[in-house]
Amino acid sequence: MGFFAERLLPMAKKTVELEAETPHLRGIVDGTLPLEKFKFQVKQNYNYLIEYAKAWAIGMAKCSDFETMSFWYEIVKETVEHEIPFYRDYWKNKLGISFEEMDGTVMNNTKRSYTSHELARSWEGDLAEQVTSLLPCDVVYWEMGKYLAARCELPVGHLYRDWIEFYTRGWFTEATQKLVALIDKLVAHKTPRELAKIEEIFAVGCNYEYLTWHSYYAMETWPLEEIFPPKFTTIQE
Repeated sequence: MGFFAERLLPMAKKTVELEAETPHLRGIVDGTLPLEKFKFQVKQNYNYLIEYAKAWAIGMAKCSDFETMSFWYEIVKETVEHEIPFYRDYWKNKLGISFEEMDGTVMNNTKRSYTSHELARSWEGDLAEQVTSLLPCDVVYWEMGKYLAARCELPVGHLYRDWIEFYTRGWFTEATQKLVALIDKLVAHKTPRELAKIEEIFAVGCNYEYLTWHSYYAMETWPLEEIFPPKFTTIQE
């Protein structure tokens, strides 16, 4: 049994069990979640992906060989050229959320804190610590998709059922499995003390994953939201 399966996967599974009991995810599973709360989730998560891509890009400067650098490049390329544009187009068509509305959304305090954790670990840590900080985003959603899909009785084609099943198939599953193999490779020669730090980083990420569902349900914003200036999403000439 590898490091991931033995030490990190149990954390992810526990996180999913607790997440599934939050009002937000219960509402998605049974179809009762108000659409405005789901839209809030989508806009927050879209902006999270922007920061997620930045965190992955940081790792390229730490790659010591071409093979590793190529792997990192593919992750950044997939996120910037495919994943983020997919979300923009998909939610524009499904929910009528314009590009301007998505780009103009200010991340709430929970999501900003989460991405700050990921970016900090990416800057200060080695490749193993960077991957570990980003891994909960993929692994927890992968496990969550399987867990919720087994409990969802919504009809095929329902918006919320489609969202759940997205995380159980296709390129998302393949990408997550590659990251699991990567973290086992990166920690192969770590000391017990270093492995403990890896576990702590992953545990922090899992906690943030759990907290986000409460922030989505509450449609949490900043306490002084009115002082934020409008976000400018185009380059001014």
